[in-house]
Amino acid sequence: MPKSASAPLFSIITVVRNASDTVENCIESVKNQSFADFEYIVIDGLSDDGTSEIISAHRSAIDTYVREKDAGIYDAMNKAIAICRGRYIGIINADDAYFEETLKNVQKVITEFPNSQIIYGGVQILAEGGGSLLVDHSSLDRAMIAHPSCFVSAEAYRLFGAFNADFKIAADYDFMLRARNAGAVFHNSGLLLAKYRPGGASAKYRLQSIKEMIAIQGHHLGWSPFYRRYRLTRYLGATFLKSANR
Repeated sequence: MPKSASAPLFSIITVVRNASDTVENCIESVKNQSFADFEYIVIDGLSDDGTSEIISAHRSAIDTYVREKDAGIYDAMNKAIAICRGRYIGIINADDAYFEETLKNVQKVITEFPNSQIIYGGVQILAEGGGSLLVDHSSLDRAMIAHPSCFVSAEAYRLFGAFNADFKIAADYDFMLRARNAGAVFHNSGLLLAKYRPGGASAKYRLQSIKEMIAIQGHHLGWSPFYRRYRLTRYLGATFLKSANR
């Protein structure tokens, strides 16, 4: 994977803790990109399940490897963002992966739409039933766009701030609404840019995820305390009914 001595177009980040079943596939998907002008940063939050050994076996494909305790996934992401040299930053978690042409396709978008600050697309779902998901940024008031497909300019992080690590599950949603409200330039590529594996923190900690989502929407959309409680009750009721009907 030849690298330029100058600042790369992309910085790719993987934050991981205990993902020995999937991290190698994630690293390989970055390593095998058809577009080579990128750096790769891996932050390991002291994995103890064999993940660290797998990362070490691929050390030649990783430009910066940090293995240390962190205060959660978004704290680790912020550490990585602070040392990125690329113009655009992509975050691909250890459960997910890129397509071989992902960076090449995003580079084409950057060339055609150079003012874009947040470029994104859809994801292929790696689960029984498969399918794909693409949420347009016009729907951000209701739903998060697919974060593994997002490439955010370093300028956007400087202008709008990085992740609020007080949120443990939905800080990416908080960032997107904050950026949108501040006038960030989004571009929907319309392309599948990543492979997404369901079952991450938002699924494992569904109640906390819902609470954070409502708090974030309430803050950025100007909801009253009464309406926030109403929405929370509604979401919790819908989640309970969905679980009961399985």
